[in-house]
Parts: sequence; structure tokens; C-alpha cells
Amino acid sequence: MIIAVDAMGGDHAPPVIVQGAVQAVAESKDKLQIILTGKKQKIQKELEKLGWNKNLIKIHSASQVVDSTVRPSQVVKQLPDSSLVQGIKLLKEGKVDAFVSAGSTGAILSSALLLLGRIKGVRRPAISVYLPASGLVMCDVGANTEVKAHHLLQFAIMASEYMNHMHCIEEPKVGLLNIGEEANKGREEYVKAHSLLSKVLPNFKGNVEARDLFKGKIDVVVCDGFVGNNLLKFAEGWIHHVRGEVTSQLTSEEKNMDKSALNDIFTDIIREYEYEESGGCFLLGVKGICMICHGASPARAIKNAILSTAQSVKENLVESIRTGISLSVAQIEKN
Repeated sequence: MIIAVDAMGGDHAPPVIVQGAVQAVAESKDKLQIILTGKKQKIQKELEKLGWNKNLIKIHSASQVVDSTVRPSQVVKQLPDSSLVQGIKLLKEGKVDAFVSAGSTGAILSSALLLLGRIKGVRRPAISVYLPASGLVMCDVGANTEVKAHHLLQFAIMASEYMNHMHCIEEPKVGLLNIGEEANKGREEYVKAHSLLSKVLPNFKGNVEARDLFKGKIDVVVCDGFVGNNLLKFAEGWIHHVRGEVTSQLTSEEKNMDKSALNDIFTDIIREYEYEESGGCFLLGVKGICMICHGASPARAIKNAILSTAQSVKENLVESIRTGISLSVAQIEKN
């Protein structure tokens, strides 16, 4: 399989992107090829530092780079030769099987919608993130700040297909993120969503509060992108804060403790909460596999994102979502 990777996207591009790509090829159990899109000379310089297999990692030259000055909706028009747009075009043309980028989330979303289009029946694509510590996927985490009940239902269906194929959970339990467990809690669209999900999804377990996400009672939690994105960023900030506080205590000379053992335990635990483990977020609902990575992703996160993306290609995730959505359209219209 062949995966296009935006070598110029992210805060630390291209060095860490190239490093992650080289690591992914080295660790992949399958025959994996990578096409790095971006400025050829810069990419080649980084590859030469690492020693690279020219048969497995190739460069697709792109002269432009997407930055914060360009509106996401204008990226395809204004920067057609950018590493981001060229990568998605390769996917559209069938020259690669998936696309990975740590670039602008808005630009990836807008460009994917314009160039790839939505899977038939999908009303709103959504961004999903897998949380290893709690073993669940959350959807949406940033694509849609305002939603209706049928959007939340489709998020649940797409995320359930993700859990089924990527984490071998055949009948994922679904929860609706809300401010209380009662069916009448929350904004009007959430009350309507609770009713709709109850009618359509056999595995819907009702509302779930944020404090209960780690109890293992659900496999999929759905919400609008405003709530999901803020929850995700709070968790990210809290994790870094705890890491800093605990590290400070472990390095303090005033504390009398077995610091080495405690540090090993703490490191193992905290790793499960960091975004580097899953690599990035899948953009669900478009006609192609797109992985969105954190802008500050280190090489390990890029590597894991590429490997996760490769798995989603093997599992035929897009076709599974297509099937799941088509079966639900009639039910959505009925309700």
C-alpha cells in the first residue's frame, strides 16, 4: 500500500515528518510505501541524514506550503501546488491509498471535502480521536461546532465502524456526551439526539458525563465539535501539567523515595494518555482515508499515525462507513 504524507505540515516540518516516515517504513509489518509531498530539496536533505530506501520512500515535489495567513476554504484555489493539496490530489487520483498531515486542520477538512467529497449519505464529515487510556473513540472533536440530532447519529455510526474495524469491537456501546444522564438533559439538539439514537442504535447506552469516560462502560462517545475539541485540549493540557508536576517532585532532592521505580511507573501510565500513542485523528465521512495529526507532533506520533492509517486501509474503513451510513439513511429519514 502507498500512503502520502504531507512533509511540510506541522510545527516541526519537515525534519520530524521525515523521521516519522522512515520509522514507519522500518517498523511496518506490511509492504508499506510512502510518498512525501513538499519541497524536494528540503525533504531529500532530511532523508539523506537518516539513510533511506528509495524504493519505499519517494518524493512528490510541491512548491507551496499552507500557512495560517490563508483561509482554509481558499487553500485549494490559492495554493494548488501546496504539499497538503497535492497529497489529497494523489489520494483522489487513486495514486495513493491514504493521506496523513500535521498541517492545518481546517485546511485539511476543507480541501478533503472539496477534492474527495463526502461518502454518499453522509451529511457532515467528523473528526474522531481514539483515547487509549479509556479505550474509546470520541467523535466529533473539531469539524462541526453546531450539529443536529441526525448529525450526532451519523457520528455514532461512523465511529462505531472505526471501533469495529480498527479495535475489533463488533458491537460498540455508544454514549452521548452530556451534562447529565437523564434523557431530557442538555440543549434541544441533544435531547432530540438522545431520542433518535435510542430508536436507531441497539447499542446506545444513553447520556454519559465526562467524568465517566474512563469507566469502560462505552466504546464510542459522540458530541459536537466545539465540546469535543475543548474537552480534548483540556485533557492534553492537564496531562502535560501533571507530567510537569510529578517530574518536578521526582527530581526534587528533598524527597526521600525510590524515584527510579516511581518514574518508570508514572511514564508507563502517562504514555497511555498522550496523543502520540494513537498518532492523530481520522477524518470520517469523506471518500478517502485522511489522518490529521497534532501540529506539534514528534516523530513517534507521525510514525504511529502512518501505521494506524495503513491499518485502516487494510480494514477497508471507508467502504465499511459507506455501508453503515447507507443502511441508516432510511432510518434517519423515518425518525
